[in-house]
Amino acid sequence: MYVKQHNDDTENIISHFSGGKTKRFSKGEVLVQGDEEPKGVYLIQSGYVRAYTIARTGQHNLLLIHGSNEIMPLPWALDGVQKLGVFYEAMNDVTIINSSKDDLRLAMGSDIWLTEQILQQLVSIFTVYAQRIQSLEYRLPRERVIARLLDLADRFGHATAEGIVIEAPVTHQDIADSINMTRETASRALELLFYDELVVQNQHLFVILDAERLLQELS
Repeated sequence: MYVKQHNDDTENIISHFSGGKTKRFSKGEVLVQGDEEPKGVYLIQSGYVRAYTIARTGQHNLLLIHGSNEIMPLPWALDGVQKLGVFYEAMNDVTIINSSKDDLRLAMGSDIWLTEQILQQLVSIFTVYAQRIQSLEYRLPRERVIARLLDLADRFGHATAEGIVIEAPVTHQDIADSINMTRETASRALELLFYDELVVQNQHLFVILDAERLLQELS
């Protein structure tokens, strides 16, 4: 059910950016500063990037996680307004191809397939936001954490013999930041899921052992 979908056509998106400049970022490096306009459009070749805002209290609000073959910041690339205060940070070692949004828009004007792929990514962003809003409707920390893990599995999950591995390098803090919760509260909820043998961490990656039981807790 929660299995990563592989798109055989993603190479076409990469080939569109072949004339761009390849850049590499280490874990923790910021690709786009919150108070600056992006320096072009980024296509992620490998790695994961998180988009977040910072509250006045210093707490991060995790908005999105982007993976390979995804374009960012996509609304800005499509001539939307770039919201100030949104940072894009490498979650691990990341390789991107940097192009201009003018080149992207020109290519979209002559390539229906490319336009469809980008619109699918845009719909995916809206879906992630809708899921986050829905997860905040749950009152119990355990339910919020379960909902977030299932959303991440749906987006980044890969079926293995052990269970569904969430391939994005998500931390306890990332989960807390995405559901308006302190790290301590999120960690306590996760520890109970570990104790109940519903979720484990292997090589710092979350693994869902029983997705059906988690879904039952939310129903």
